[in-house]
Amino acid sequence: MNRITTSTFVGLFLLASGLHTLAQETPDEPAPTALTINHTSPVRLVMARPFTLDAPSVHHWRAERPEFHAGMALVLQVEDRSLIEPRQGFEPVLYVGSETAARLNVGYDSGYLVVLIPADLDAEGAVDLDLSKTPIFFGDPELPERVKAKDARAQQARALEEGVQAPSTAVVETAMQRQVRFADDWELHVWAANLIEAYSPQEVDLVSGLRVPRVGR
Repeated sequence: MNRITTSTFVGLFLLASGLHTLAQETPDEPAPTALTINHTSPVRLVMARPFTLDAPSVHHWRAERPEFHAGMALVLQVEDRSLIEPRQGFEPVLYVGSETAARLNVGYDSGYLVVLIPADLDAEGAVDLDLSKTPIFFGDPELPERVKAKDARAQQARALEEGVQAPSTAVVETAMQRQVRFADDWELHVWAANLIEAYSPQEVDLVSGLRVPRVGR
């Protein structure tokens, strides 16, 4: 992504992630309690595709900013669209297991989100993430970039206590596609633009921005 022009990257990042200037100005401000989140609100898994990256990317949607070489791209249908209504500041954080999901689009008009989840590789080089054992849910309102790994684990524990369940094996098998390899996260995001176009076609500007050619090519 560092080969996209600076202005394009900034615009896309703000649109797709919901990270706002407010977060930088008030880093110690507590999350509001007025917005009540129903952790059991349905989030339906539509598609899943594991991927690897030759060059590492950074997971900006968690406080530690870990690098990752592999993960999974998911298409999710959100039944309660109030959970993904654009907000200036704190928002319900989307989790896949004990990891924050990197949301690539807004999805409010369509009800579909395209997200990325970092993951490890097993000994055979396959993405090691069993979605049939991984609940997908919205957690408490926060700025995703302030969520630490321990916070994400606590949110998962709470969601499980409240009855959130992972997708069934049948749903995962239907959604799963073969693993794919990308040179870097620029190629990954260009590919993801196709998913956004297919599932959330209203987001024309975002799709166009993700397809901006690399500088110098």
